[in-house]
This record gives sequence, structure tokens and C-alpha cells, in this order.
Amino acid sequence: MLILIFIASIGALLLFRSGVAEYKYYHAVKTIEPEIWIRLGSPKYLKVPLVFVSAKGLKLLNNISNNIICELARKHRQAGIQFFAYVVTVLVASIVYFKIG
Repeated sequence: MLILIFIASIGALLLFRSGVAEYKYYHAVKTIEPEIWIRLGSPKYLKVPLVFVSAKGLKLLNNISNNIICELARKHRQAGIQFFAYVVTVLVASIVYFKIG
């Protein structure tokens, strides 16, 4: 039971960290580069993440040269990769555990 709580708390922590990094990145683009935000279509609510992964959105975001936004984009990507790697690791470990057990 203690292991399950430990695994779940690490997952929740990584999920929270990823969400915070995503919010900071989106907010920085909105406040620091408002012209790019407008060119993205000024997305609201659930549409925001979809605009950031679209082909048009990626093209606009890759042209940003602001160091703060570039650093936040790097942290956002890193947090997402770490969360995804954790989920994959837990799933693979669970599959192996239940196949052997």
C-alpha cells in the first residue's frame, strides 16, 4: 500500500509540475509577445493547447527570439517528457510485475 501511495504521489507531483510549466509558457506568450498571441487567434480555455501544437502555431512559436519564452518553452517540453517517461515506466513495470506474479 505504501508503494502505491509513493508511486501515485510522484505521478501527481510530475503532473502538477507539467501543468504549471504549461501555464507559465502560455501566459508568457500572451503577455510578452501579444502580437504572436493575436496571430494565434487569441485562444481561450481548452483551445489554447490545441493552438500551440498546430502546424501554424508551431511555426509562429519557433520564430520567437525572446529568451524568457524560449526558456519557458524548454522547461515545458522537459516537464512533459519527464511526465510521459514516468507514465511509460510505471506501465511497463506494472505489466512486468503482473506477468511474473
